[in-house]
Amino acid sequence: MADMEKTKEEYSKYLSKISNRAGVKELAAYLEKHGLFKAPASTKYHLCIEGGLLIHSVNVVRLALELKEKLMPEKPEESVILCALFHDAHKVTDGFGHNTYDKNNTATSDKQPYFWNTKQFGYGGGHKSALIISKFVDLTQDELQAIAYHDGPFVPAWDDIKSDPYPLTLMIHYADMWSTWIVEKTKSRKYDGKFLEDLKTELF
Repeated sequence: MADMEKTKEEYSKYLSKISNRAGVKELAAYLEKHGLFKAPASTKYHLCIEGGLLIHSVNVVRLALELKEKLMPEKPEESVILCALFHDAHKVTDGFGHNTYDKNNTATSDKQPYFWNTKQFGYGGGHKSALIISKFVDLTQDELQAIAYHDGPFVPAWDDIKSDPYPLTLMIHYADMWSTWIVEKTKSRKYDGKFLEDLKTELF
């Protein structure tokens, strides 16, 4: 519980740095109302626990800001925080009143703590996040692409931009991957090749 409170404090710190941007406060209120603080980061892979998504989002912001300082010092901090903090907004809700995850309360919950809510809007995760955020915040072109394509080559949609990704897109993608695979120490090393196939739908 103490760690989660610390994560919420860090979330609030990052949120305060972008709260002057039009629509951000409303976006945060919307996501918090729909379960941002309780949502997992995946159904059975990285941080598949209550509050896992918040931990993951904060991790991605932290890493993205480190990359910004080294690779794009001229990039506004606000833009980096906005994209990193809310890149997985679709894991809270689909934007149309449906939650993303259903808790698994059966005897197998230790193997898969959550299920996808099959009633949610069928739309790509990154694009869904961009859609949700755009309802509140006027995004720039590079912010929109960074959010919509943050999954990188793990999803077929990457073919749309693979020959011309914006630097911000690559930076958010890398921060997301490093957080998922290294910082959060996923179970990936325990799985066979099928794990990567499952990841295309389960992880993101």
